[in-house]
Amino acid sequence: MVSKGLSDGPTTKDRLITEGMRLFAERGFKATTVGGIEAAAGLVPRAGGLYKHFASKRAVFEAGVERHISGTQGMERVIDLMPIGDLRAELTLLVRWLLGELAGEREVVVLIEKEGSAFPELRDRFFEQVVQRGYRRAAEFAQRWLKSIPGGGTVDAEALACLAIGSIVAYRRQIWTFGVDPLDVDEERFVQTFVNTFGLLARAGGGSDD
Repeated sequence: MVSKGLSDGPTTKDRLITEGMRLFAERGFKATTVGGIEAAAGLVPRAGGLYKHFASKRAVFEAGVERHISGTQGMERVIDLMPIGDLRAELTLLVRWLLGELAGEREVVVLIEKEGSAFPELRDRFFEQVVQRGYRRAAEFAQRWLKSIPGGGTVDAEALACLAIGSIVAYRRQIWTFGVDPLDVDEERFVQTFVNTFGLLARAGGGSDD
């Protein structure tokens, strides 16, 4: 009989995906072996444990990317909570949420960059369902606020979304690559300055970000 305690943790399948993605990011897809994934997941290496859940090593990679794509649906739920009628509060919520999401995306992004050419359909699905969807929702958010600002209709909401999201992604990626905050600007300073800067758009147009 399986104890209740064992059922509380991640399943074997989940562990295989998690450890597989970690090893793929560290070693590359080709250099990662089935036995290595099994051992990292707590199974006896080369005893066939992985094949009880996946047809191949490739299937583990595909499942890992798909799991991440499904997980990004949280952005939809965050945006669906809006509008709350306060630009600063909304911006703060969105920036903090995106920074948190990006902190957990490093492995997947590294893999897509390194291995994407071998998985073109999965790479394109990731781009459409994660990257493009994020920019589209940001553009919708910008468009909604721009409509409430005198003269806001002349601003390119899509380009503004690219500027905003791009700066957040660049900030997080600098930390991924170099392990330090650029110019020693920690996350709190970054968030506050981001919110203050984009809040100026409302004030400049005669609106209010209070």
